[in-house]
Amino acid sequence: MICRTAGDAYHPAFCIDVMINCRIVPRYMRGIFLLILPFLFPLLLHSQISLTDAFDPAVKPRYSIVEKENMRQRVDGKYRGFVHNEVRGTLFLESGKTSEYSGNFYVLQSMTRDQRHVARQIDDVVAVTLSFSTAGEMRVASDTDYPLLRDFPRFPAEPVAKGEKWQSYGLRVVNPLRREATRIPFLCEYEYLGSGEYNGNDAHIVRAQYALRYKRGEDPYGDRELLSLQGRHIVDIYIPVDHGSALFMRDVVEEHYRYADGSNVQREGFILTWLEDFPRMDRKALKDDLGRLVQDEQLDDVSIEERDEGVSITLKNLQFYPDSPQLLPGEMGKLKSLANALRRIPDRTFMVTGHTADVGSRDSQYDLSIQRAQAVVGLLAEEGIAPERFLYRGVGGDEPLGSNDTEEGRAMNRRVEIMILED
Repeated sequence: MICRTAGDAYHPAFCIDVMINCRIVPRYMRGIFLLILPFLFPLLLHSQISLTDAFDPAVKPRYSIVEKENMRQRVDGKYRGFVHNEVRGTLFLESGKTSEYSGNFYVLQSMTRDQRHVARQIDDVVAVTLSFSTAGEMRVASDTDYPLLRDFPRFPAEPVAKGEKWQSYGLRVVNPLRREATRIPFLCEYEYLGSGEYNGNDAHIVRAQYALRYKRGEDPYGDRELLSLQGRHIVDIYIPVDHGSALFMRDVVEEHYRYADGSNVQREGFILTWLEDFPRMDRKALKDDLGRLVQDEQLDDVSIEERDEGVSITLKNLQFYPDSPQLLPGEMGKLKSLANALRRIPDRTFMVTGHTADVGSRDSQYDLSIQRAQAVVGLLAEEGIAPERFLYRGVGGDEPLGSNDTEEGRAMNRRVEIMILED
């Protein structure tokens, strides 16, 4: 629900009515004023803009959502340094639908310093289904922790003028310690600040302010150890004039968490959020090009296939030293050939996933699969691919292709997959 406030006084019809009835316009000029009114009204109306026309999230077939947190963190009053968190989501319009999207959110590993030009490890991959209403309301069909911010921003259906304000409800998901997420509703006040610039381009600017207040139990599915939260958010929202389905938000944050064990966590910093569409990937053409490369280079045990996230290259039975992330020398030629192909693919992210056979403890499998994925990323980066284009993760022996009861099956399960993400 969106509630207009005293900012309605900026509406042209209201202003004209006030000028006439409150005798701001002298009696002898009222006739002249009424004569020029048909010409004056369009000029006054031109000073208003429709934010729902300027930003309509349900008009593109695909979206990316990136949220980056940069927070100074104190625990029990002691400074613990900066924490950098990042979540990347890709959403695709469901076939035959007009506003329903599905996709994955990639939760990246927290870092204690900002490393922009390195490959990033994935902590979790979360499948999400959501839809947008015509008023901008986001309905998350699946019970997931992402996206972190929902029903925000919200814009009134009527045009607004500079200085006009409105209110609407939203919901934020918080999980500073990355254990159990807690959902907190809030009431937000918005104000249209007028036009400005974003990245050198004309943009509409909206400022939003809201407070977070929470006491244990208000979210029955939230973190049971969280006693209370008090927070304040001031968000500047930039909507590019020439791009009706993109926005950028800069959120200045102050939050104070109290936990049942007596600990207190304070977070101060900012959250940057980008929502924009991205070019479609011609998956069939890419798959065919990669297939020809595999055939021309006579690469053994390499398969190419289309998947929901993009195009996958599977390096089957990739040979490492036993219980080691170090590749055998004979495998280097295969990776050099793949690097030559990947360098020709612009602007896409490569997600590298390591797999092991189900041998030994689960923890050792998981650690080894991460190390092997990271090793492959490092070798591909040495061949001239920017490391920041890579994400990597390990799944241990959780996704076998063959039986772990035979040597042949275990060899199939020891593999590395490179997913060319459509993002």
